[in-house]
Amino acid sequence: MNECVLAADLGGTKIRTAAFMAGEAHFVSDRPTDLSAGRDGVMAALRAAIADCREQASTNGWAPVAVGVSCAGVIDPQQGLVVDATAAIPGWKGTRVAELLEQELGLPVAVENDVKAALLGELCRSPVYREGTTVMLALGTGLGGAIAIDGEILSGASQVAGHFGRTRLPSPWQSGKTLALEDLVSGTGLANIANHLAGANSFDNGRDVLSALRRGEAPGRAACERFCDFLLLALENIYWSLNPDRVLIGGGLVAAREDWWHLLEQKQAAAGLPLLLEPAGLGNDAGIYGAAALAHTHANTGVV
Repeated sequence: MNECVLAADLGGTKIRTAAFMAGEAHFVSDRPTDLSAGRDGVMAALRAAIADCREQASTNGWAPVAVGVSCAGVIDPQQGLVVDATAAIPGWKGTRVAELLEQELGLPVAVENDVKAALLGELCRSPVYREGTTVMLALGTGLGGAIAIDGEILSGASQVAGHFGRTRLPSPWQSGKTLALEDLVSGTGLANIANHLAGANSFDNGRDVLSALRRGEAPGRAACERFCDFLLLALENIYWSLNPDRVLIGGGLVAAREDWWHLLEQKQAAAGLPLLLEPAGLGNDAGIYGAAALAHTHANTGVV
């Protein structure tokens, strides 16, 4: 029987799974993520998604030997433990993801932060990204990030290196207050900006704002302009603090980059920022490719 690994990417809106054979993804499948269900509900959905993928692989005559999981939060990969997390998934902090899945599946499980896994996927697919310093930003429901130096993911002393979304900056709306960068630079951040400019809670998420932009509505245009201002500010800080060779930008908002990427390029040119920006090549599949790489390493060496 041919051996394969299973990969799962737990995102803010969906769980994507796949079986990997010879580095290629098969049986790619998505199912919705109900974050409001909290830790137990999310873990149940994650187990079910992986079990379905395992069944498909087994039906095809493949034998899964390990599982890789990409998920939100500050992750201790040696323990497969969520060390810290935002309130997006109630009760997520402290979850022993690897242990719980191994008990259910009977397979070794490797777990990593979602953006670190996504960057690992990009490194595996594009050798040039393994040269020098590569930074990744993931513009999704929140803002994630990761750093790689000469092909190795930088974790930091407390596993928080690259968590740019958690950095603080002065609030543009309230004097004397601060907020997290991801409150401005993310899908949620785009909606926050639009609602502030409109003076009402008219937008539920970034998709709503982009739809308004496509319809030629002024609030959509103004919000995207301000969003790109804040994104450029984050990129300038990354340039001056890390001086990377390149920055990859991924996440759900990049799938709609035709609506706003040109605005970012215009602002970058006006600011004279000499930073190479590229859309992440694997798109929404980066997480599962990185998770598969983790699973392969874990299966072959026992090390995450």
